[in-house]
Amino acid sequence: MSNPTASPADQLRLLDLQQLDTALDRARHRMQQLRQDPQYAALQRTLADRQATAEQTAAALQDAREAVRRAETRVAEVQAHRDRNQKRLDAGQGSAKDLENMMHELATLKSLQDEHEGTELEAMEAAEQAEGVDATAQRDLAAARAAAQERGAAVKQEASGVAAEGNDLTGQRKALAATLPADLVAHYDRIRERSGGIGAARLVGNTSEASGMPISPADLAQIEQTPVETLAYCPDSGAILVRAEQA
Repeated sequence: MSNPTASPADQLRLLDLQQLDTALDRARHRMQQLRQDPQYAALQRTLADRQATAEQTAAALQDAREAVRRAETRVAEVQAHRDRNQKRLDAGQGSAKDLENMMHELATLKSLQDEHEGTELEAMEAAEQAEGVDATAQRDLAAARAAAQERGAAVKQEASGVAAEGNDLTGQRKALAATLPADLVAHYDRIRERSGGIGAARLVGNTSEASGMPISPADLAQIEQTPVETLAYCPDSGAILVRAEQA
C-alpha cells in the first residue's frame, strides 16, 4: 500500500484541524470534570449529613416539647383536684372524718404537685436546650444548602459556557474538515484515535511536537528525503509530521 499523499497546503491545514481537535478534547475533559466536580460532591455530602442531623434535632425538639405538654397536663390535673377539695373543705362539707381525710389528701396532692412541677421544670429546661441544639442544626443546614446551591450554580454556569465553546469548535471543525480531502481527514482521524489525540504535529528542527522528543539522525534523514506531497510520520507517536518547508 502506497504512502498517502496530500498537498503541502492541506498538510498545513491539518495543524489547524489538530488545534481545533485539541481544544475540543480540552472542552470535553473540562465538561467531564464539571460533571464529577469534587467540590460540589463534597458539599452535597455535607448537605446530606447536615440534613440528617437537622431531622434528628427537630425530632428531639418535638419529643422535648411533648414531654413539657405532658408535665403541664399532670400539674394542671393535680391543681384542679386540689381546687375541688379545697372548695369542699372551705365549705365544710362532710363529716369531721371526711374533712380530716380531705386535709390529708390535700397535703398528698400538694406533694404530688410539687413533684410534677419539678418534672415540668426539668422538661422545660430540656426543651430549651433542644431548641438551641435544633436552631444550630437548622442554621448549619441552611448554610450547607446555600453553599451547595452556590457551587452548583457556578458549575452549571461554567458547563453552559464550555458547552457553547464546544458547539462553536465543532462547527469550526466541521467547516475546516469540509475543505480538506475526505480520505486525508479519515486518515488523520484514525491516527489521532490510535495516538491518543495527536493526528498531526510540526517537525521543528529535529524535534517532533507530537512526542516532544528529538528524532534520531537516521529517521530525520529519511523524513527529509520524503517528497513534500508524501506524508511523513513521527517515529515515536505515529502522528503526521508537517515539515518546516510546508509550515
